[in-house]
Formats: sequence, structure tokens, C-alpha cells
Amino acid sequence: MGNESPANPFVPGRGQLPPYLAGRSVEQNALMGLLAYVNAGRGAPRDAVLSGPRGNGKTVLLRWFQKEIESDKSGAEVVAMTPDEFSSVDGLATALAPPRRFASLVRDSLSLSIGVGRLGWELGEAPGSLTALLTARCRERPLVLLLDEAHTLDPDIGRALLNASQRVASEAPFLLVLAGTPRLQAHLNTMSATFWSRATKLGIGLLDETAAAAALSRPFAALSPSVEFAESALRQVVEESQGYPYFLQLWGAALWEATWNQGATRINEAIVGDTGAAFGRERVAYYEDRREELERQNLRQLAACVADAFDGRRTLRGRELNAAIQAASEDESGDDTLQRRDSLAAVGYVWKPPEAPDLWQPGIPSLMDYIQTHAD
Repeated sequence: MGNESPANPFVPGRGQLPPYLAGRSVEQNALMGLLAYVNAGRGAPRDAVLSGPRGNGKTVLLRWFQKEIESDKSGAEVVAMTPDEFSSVDGLATALAPPRRFASLVRDSLSLSIGVGRLGWELGEAPGSLTALLTARCRERPLVLLLDEAHTLDPDIGRALLNASQRVASEAPFLLVLAGTPRLQAHLNTMSATFWSRATKLGIGLLDETAAAAALSRPFAALSPSVEFAESALRQVVEESQGYPYFLQLWGAALWEATWNQGATRINEAIVGDTGAAFGRERVAYYEDRREELERQNLRQLAACVADAFDGRRTLRGRELNAAIQAASEDESGDDTLQRRDSLAAVGYVWKPPEAPDLWQPGIPSLMDYIQTHAD
């Protein structure tokens, strides 16, 4: 198999190795369960909130869900957005219910305070305007809103959206799915819409060894001709990645390039060794970006102390993590400790999955090793 062989459609530089969504069956089933309500003509009983450190595949999961919804032409319509695509409640409403499509359908049921301007809907100051508009729109066609990067959502717009979601879903087929970093839940708490806490909360973290192996091997097996892994080579790559999906993506790209260039149909330890340097450079560059981020926020010394506390451990209880933070600055009050813990969580250095009872984890275990090694 050479570089010009037509048998392999995945040409380096012209695309990427097709991903395989591994280890997310719990999350997939939860999302499909909520979608079933919408496709049956009912509002979902709760919103869905996906949170986890960067690089763990939240966006990939949302894209999978979007394709699942789009594949059913008779089911719900899906809108996938990020907060930077709208700057007001009017902008959000216009994106979800384009006036050209829905003005005539909802005119009779809307408040007189709602109008259409040159740029789209003008909802006025009535608190229920967004609710009225979306309810009428969802009665015409069921709707699922996927909002990625939701931790950057403007609080005022977020409050209107959360309140509308609760009310619309009680009357029409609608589902709201929010995804963001670990600070998402704290951000939602600032919006004074406490009922969001009843949402289906899904933590998107590291993959276990079986899922990590599948995330690597399944895409290669799907190639034509297929490429298989030697067991020892696959084990080595899984160990190097530590189950972090972004590192698995980097490994996949490097190995794909290597197998193509060599015309190989089996990935052995020699190929892994040859590509390991390229992966290592990408990983160090990523570590340096994260280390600089910690330094800009005056968190680098604290991060090193927390790495020491996690040394050899997969989890810490909240009190253990708090003690490590206090040890880094003995004059801190309890409030300061929680604030600095939240700062580490906001950048994904540590996080507590929503389903875990007070068990904190490293966002990326190997990043902590790097911080320890390069501590001043």
C-alpha cells in the first residue's frame, strides 16, 4: 500500500482518522432517553448538563448526538450553538426560531410585546416572551438545543434560557443540553434558576483502559485495508495516553501517518517507538500551554502542592484536597481555600465528577507529573 493507493480514503493532510466514540455508553443512553420524550411529542422532564475538563470529548459527544437527531428525518430538529453566536436574548430567540420560518405560525399566540425587526425577533421586556415564542415554535416542530462552551454563557441570557426551558418543556417538545468545563455548574448557580440542579448531570472524564484501547483500535480496524494493533503496542499507547481522549487523538494522528507512509497493516512496538517522539513533542507543548495558564492565574505553586498530594493516588477527598491547598499558604481562610480550589477546577487541573461523592480527580494525571518535575 503506497501513498497514492486509492484503496485507503484517509489521506494524510486531507482529513483525519475517523473517530470512534468509546466508553460513553452511559452518557449516550441518558441523552437518547431524553430525546425519546421529545420525539414522542413531549417535553423532556429535565435538561442535560455535561461537564468535564477540556480535551475529554464533550464536543465529540454532542456531535454524535446531533447526528443521531438529524438521522431521524421525522423526529426533532436540532440546533447546535456556542454562546459566542448570540449576544442577547433576542439573538438567541432569532437563532432558535428564525422569523422567516415561524412568524406566521406563532403570530396569533404571541404577546403584543413581541415583534420582528430588521435583525430578527424583538421580545421587549416581558419575562415570558422567550417562553411564549419557543413554546409556539416547538409545537410546530420539536426542538433540541445543544449549547457547547456553556460556561461562557452570559448570566442574564442564561437565566432567561434556563427559565424558558423549564416552562417550554412542560407544554411542548423541547430539550436543552448544556456542555462545558467543570466550572459550568458553579456558573449556572449564579443565574438564580435553582431548578437546573434537577438536570441530568453527566461527567465527561478520562476513559478506562478498555475504552481507551477501543478508541484507538476501532478506527484503524475500519480502514480499508484494515490496520491491526499488536497487543503490546496497544497497551503501551494506552498507558502513555492515561485514558485522556485528546492524547488518544494525538496518538491516532501520529500512528495513522506512520502506517500510511510505511504501508503497514499492523502497528507494532517499533512503529509506536518511531511515532512516540512526535507524540511527545505535542504533549510537552500542551503541558507548557497549561503551565503558562496556571502561572498567569498565579496558581502554579499551588498546582505543584496539589500534585504532591495526589502523588500515587487517583482521587482525594474534599478535606484532603483542602488541606493540601491550605498547606500551600498557611494564612488562608476557609473561604480562600474554597476559592483557590474553584480556580484550579475552573482550568480543569482538578475536578469532581457530578456523580462522585466528594471525590476529586486530576484533570490530566500526567500533567500533574509534569508540574512536579518542572516545579521551581
